[in-house]
Amino acid sequence: MTYFKMIAPALLLAMPTAALATKKVDKIAITPTSEKAAIIIKAKDIPISDSYKTSFRILLRSYDAEQQTLRGGPLGGSVMLEAQSRLFTDGYLVADLKPGTYAFQSFSRQDSWILCFNENSLHFTIKPGELLYLGEMNSEKHVRELETLAISTGRTRTRKSEPINFFDGVSTPDLSPVDDAELVAVAAMVKAKMPKTTVAPKAAEFGPARFEPASDPLGVARICGGYHKKWTQPKTDTEP
Repeated sequence: MTYFKMIAPALLLAMPTAALATKKVDKIAITPTSEKAAIIIKAKDIPISDSYKTSFRILLRSYDAEQQTLRGGPLGGSVMLEAQSRLFTDGYLVADLKPGTYAFQSFSRQDSWILCFNENSLHFTIKPGELLYLGEMNSEKHVRELETLAISTGRTRTRKSEPINFFDGVSTPDLSPVDDAELVAVAAMVKAKMPKTTVAPKAAEFGPARFEPASDPLGVARICGGYHKKWTQPKTDTEP
């Protein structure tokens, strides 16, 4: 029998293979001598029915800025920020990760609906012992964008929970600029909730990123993630 899921007033996403950021923030220990690093992002926890595990997911992937390609295979090189009420700390999501350069790969909602940032992403570099604040993501805007794309294209159902990826015309990750007052607020959260972390948070510095969508292992379906290669004709930052 074939099963379908219908989009509710809030949409859905298929869970890519990634390291999930589920460690409690009071267990994260970033010091000047740490081999690892950590990121903080602020976002609104949008309510969803109890049948879904998360409100939304933000997937970051290791990125080669020179070659304009995502790095690592489907089993590594990525970190997932999951919007679950129990994982928010004063409105922030926190994850520790390996140092390196990362790009925003996707934003997803429910279990199968995915915004792929392949054309208009952002990347940043984080060093060992650093704590970077990425700013506040407008999660409500991205959820509305997913809903609009699904409804306008008639892709409001998924067969056997297969992922539904949107690539063309997807907006860039919507992150607010970080000012001094916001950094002070983040530092206060770190001091109160992350006693094992002794470094002060810094604002991330972003650059533009783009990557080529991939195909599944069989080369049949176009997906956001998986097996990537660099652009055939890399674009420059000055191109429209």
